[in-house]
Amino acid sequence: MSFFVVVFVFHLNLLGMSRTQYFFSFVLATISFIAARSIQRQGIENYYEQVAAGVQKELGFIDFEHPNAAQYLPIGLQPFTALAALDSLQSFAISQDSLHILRYDSQANTFAPLLEFSDEEKITQIAGYDSTLVFLDQGQQLHFLNAPYIEESTETYPLQNEDGAKQLLCYHPNLKRILLLHSNLLESGERRFVCQTFHTGKRQLSQVPLFSFESKELLFEPISVAIQPQSNEFYLLSKTGEVVVLDQHGVLLSRHQLPTAISEPKLISFASNGDLLATDANTLHPVVVRLSWQKASPDQGPLVH
Repeated sequence: MSFFVVVFVFHLNLLGMSRTQYFFSFVLATISFIAARSIQRQGIENYYEQVAAGVQKELGFIDFEHPNAAQYLPIGLQPFTALAALDSLQSFAISQDSLHILRYDSQANTFAPLLEFSDEEKITQIAGYDSTLVFLDQGQQLHFLNAPYIEESTETYPLQNEDGAKQLLCYHPNLKRILLLHSNLLESGERRFVCQTFHTGKRQLSQVPLFSFESKELLFEPISVAIQPQSNEFYLLSKTGEVVVLDQHGVLLSRHQLPTAISEPKLISFASNGDLLATDANTLHPVVVRLSWQKASPDQGPLVH
């Protein structure tokens, strides 16, 4: 990528040499910063396009009209704060008090305690990849924990979020990046959405967003985000139960509503086979509802699993 920068400097006799040198240094530093940001943005966009082009997207859709029967969480288990599937066998959840991480088996509907935290270390978001758990605490610190999940081996990385907006966390299996999504309401009445990437290998947050946009249609603050593993699409959940689907560039594709079995929408996550898992915040009868991923073909239409 080429950059053409023309700088006009008028010599003023009133300026001493030290001030002139400072001025030139400032200009050069500014140009270097702008160039570096532009190169970084171009690099992220190119990488994403290469990954997207190489991924075989499976045609299909989430069947919001015919959900599976609601499944109550085991007795004694309160609603989850967050939920993430690590692989086809393991899912991990954050307890309602944000002080515990649990193993959760959605097929057998069983759970087992894994980690416990102090009141100062409340966990708000969780994601996972390979055998690594990633969780975000209320102080906006990102934690990485490898199997066998001993708390003392946690690696911690502080994040910067200048506007103080709540950040949502998920893992993108094709990009192999942690995604951090936040939004804020602008004075214009629009809501601005920003999605950043965190490099899991370099343990580095990109300062250039994967995508950002302003919207007059999407005015709600998302409470949960997840990536559909077969379609590569972003799913956002509102507290009213609306689910918004975005493409890889943040373009609005469709809008849906969770079934009425979810009385107090709390979070969404995906199973490895593409099914959508939705949970509620009802403390008396917390439920999990599974919405099937229906395969489809251009000629034949929907194909039932």
